[in-house]
Amino acid sequence: MARTDDERPGSRPNLAFLGPAGTYSHQAAHDKFAEMVHYHTRDTIADVFHSVGPSMPLALVPQENSIFGIVSETYDLLRSPNAGQTKWVRGAVTLPIQHCLLVRRGKTLQDIKKVLSHEQALGQCRQFLATHLPNAQLVGVPSTAAAAEVVSTRPDTADHAAICSKICVQLFAGLEILHEGIQNERHNYTRFYVLANHPSSPLPNSRDDERERHALIRLDVPRTPSATSRSASTTVTDLLATLHLPAARVDRRPSAQPDLFHSVYFVEVTDPERLETHHGISHAGKLNGAKPPWRERVLDAIARVTESGGRADLLGTW
Repeated sequence: MARTDDERPGSRPNLAFLGPAGTYSHQAAHDKFAEMVHYHTRDTIADVFHSVGPSMPLALVPQENSIFGIVSETYDLLRSPNAGQTKWVRGAVTLPIQHCLLVRRGKTLQDIKKVLSHEQALGQCRQFLATHLPNAQLVGVPSTAAAAEVVSTRPDTADHAAICSKICVQLFAGLEILHEGIQNERHNYTRFYVLANHPSSPLPNSRDDERERHALIRLDVPRTPSATSRSASTTVTDLLATLHLPAARVDRRPSAQPDLFHSVYFVEVTDPERLETHHGISHAGKLNGAKPPWRERVLDAIARVTESGGRADLLGTW
């Protein structure tokens, strides 16, 4: 059972996620950690981020959706000095967004008179609803999880259905999945960052032989030539080249500093050995201890950026 913060404290670490219970953030966290953590809901992404600390060592925040793009609020929080100082990215989770039709146990499509969900989810499932429940009344509620709760708990909702995540079956009594994957778009994924209050502590489900191969670096390009810069001006292209590490993605947000049209860049870099191994190239000769550990190589790259006149901060490795 994917319980939340009503559990008694125990040896399992606490993890914060964007609530309420039953959201896709909850689903992603549970898929990653199952019963290895205690789950705690938070009202906003900012609340999730700021809750990371000694009493809440883990958190999960949405980073990007494959259809709607990056989650700006998450990246804006990663601009803060706390990122890379008291909070670090320690993992990533990708969740396929699969809307499910949940009903009271034993009910069929013919029994359903109303379908409840968040308005966005109702719109994302309009093709299924038009085909299979053309006469059902569609009712918008504050969240997909709230829809499941209403169908589960109210005595007058026996002929209602909810569109929500499948984890709601574990959270709300008396429900079952009638149909899974009813959304219009089949290629809808959300990626999440796992945050931690320590830069190198292992995650609850990590393996001893698991090697770090990713890092998130925050780059700040100077607006004026630096005294230590080798050229008249430094560009983000210069800084990316200085890293000497493959950039898997680069995201840009306005700087939090009061500097007009100044940007900060978030660069995910990946161990090149991982990239080459993925393409079927053997690295037996390269893995004989010739290269330093991944984190050390990333820190060396950050030092090169600083020497070239830019600023780089390590926000996490995994």
